[in-house]
Amino acid sequence: MQTHHENLESAKRLVWNCVTELVPPRSAFSPCLRFWGPTPFGRLTGRDAFFECFILPVATCLDDAKKEPYLFMGDRFQGATWVAATGDVAAKMSKAWIGIPPIGGTCRLRFGEFYKIDGGVVTEMRCLLDIPGLAAQAGIEMLSASVGRSGVPPGPPRSDGIILDPQPQEVTATTRSLVERMIAGCNQLLGSDLASQGMERFWHEDMAWHGPWGIGSCRGIEEFHNFAQEPSVRSFPSRRGTWPKDAFIADGRVAAFTGWPSLVGDFTGSPFLGIPPTQGSIGQTIMDFYIRRGNMLAENWVMIDLIRFAADCGIDLMAKLQKGNKP
Repeated sequence: MQTHHENLESAKRLVWNCVTELVPPRSAFSPCLRFWGPTPFGRLTGRDAFFECFILPVATCLDDAKKEPYLFMGDRFQGATWVAATGDVAAKMSKAWIGIPPIGGTCRLRFGEFYKIDGGVVTEMRCLLDIPGLAAQAGIEMLSASVGRSGVPPGPPRSDGIILDPQPQEVTATTRSLVERMIAGCNQLLGSDLASQGMERFWHEDMAWHGPWGIGSCRGIEEFHNFAQEPSVRSFPSRRGTWPKDAFIADGRVAAFTGWPSLVGDFTGSPFLGIPPTQGSIGQTIMDFYIRRGNMLAENWVMIDLIRFAADCGIDLMAKLQKGNKP
């Protein structure tokens, strides 16, 4: 009988081939795979549908592609084995894809992925892509200008973020507890008073937060409040992070979680990314990836399905791709 570490390490070996190859091995996936993907792909059932509708179309448009994870980790969550990764696909885009025209030179597509392993194969996968960020590299802005620092963010040193070997349980437990307490702090928000969350208890003063295109990156607690948290709080005054998540991983000094949705609230405040409030309840599909240094969180990479969020608000961002392609 395999130990927990042996199960987890074999799962990591299986998934490593998936997160480093644009076209992963079919044998790694169950024929009955359940896939949750970014808009416009949505949910797919079965390995064949996953490859034919999602993997192969993008692979035919990207040349010399290198899929480069910079965070990679695994853990047990609610009795199941999960492995997660985030990073970039660097490639030359020679053909149009989902309405995004070819891009001269090398482009970068951010990805976030969660894999559930059962019986030696992937039975469930959740994936988000920063599609607006790729469109911007083709000269098409699907969203209003970023409030934070725009651009494709870097990852940490490989030695910090790629966790292939078993980690001391106490190190992992410290990371898990810190992330849990930070989320609890976020949910203690009183009205629009960001100080009520007490984020200084959990983050390094020179922390970095890397949101998706349209939100951008922040450095330091002050920018984090001004560019990441305050616009969201102004738009969703009752916002709360969902808990428990659909998957939550801690592995050494790194951690990640995802929720579909991961953030819920009433869109009754200010416009968000140029999208007017709906005056009703709404959620956001999110993936968060963290790295801890010392006793504080140091960096956070965030993926959000903003195309789905806009669609839930009655705005078709995909239509902007078609308009952007018109002569």
